[in-house]
This record gives sequence, C-alpha cells and structure tokens, in this order.
Amino acid sequence: MFCFKNVFKMTLLIVLGTLCFPQYAYSYIDPGTGSYVFQIIIAAFVAVSFMIKIYWHKIKKFVGRIFSQKNK
Repeated sequence: MFCFKNVFKMTLLIVLGTLCFPQYAYSYIDPGTGSYVFQIIIAAFVAVSFMIKIYWHKIKKFVGRIFSQKNK
C-alpha cells in the first residue's frame, strides 16, 4: 500500500526531472490555451472552496483543539 508521501515525492521528482531536462517540442501555444488555463484555475478555486464549505465544522473543531491545547 502506497503512502501519500511516497506518491507525492515520486510525482515531484518526475515533474522536476521533466522541467530540468526539457526536450525541444517545436510547437506553439494556441490562443485558446490562456482561457483554458484560466478555467482550470477557477475550477480549482471553486473545488477548494466547496471542500472547505463541506468540512467547515471539522476544520473549525480541529483548529479549536490545536489552540485550546496550547493554552493549557
């Protein structure tokens, strides 16, 4: 069973390896690519906002426990 840390490290290693050793692509960026990237950013923001909304009570309880332990 894979641990999240191992998967994250492997993904980070692959991304950094790809960025450090680029190959020539001989391609261009389509004009619609900017709007597509903008849509991805907006979708990620909406998804994170929705997840915070769903788990707000759990987040609030977790943060409350952290700060209440420090005061004792």
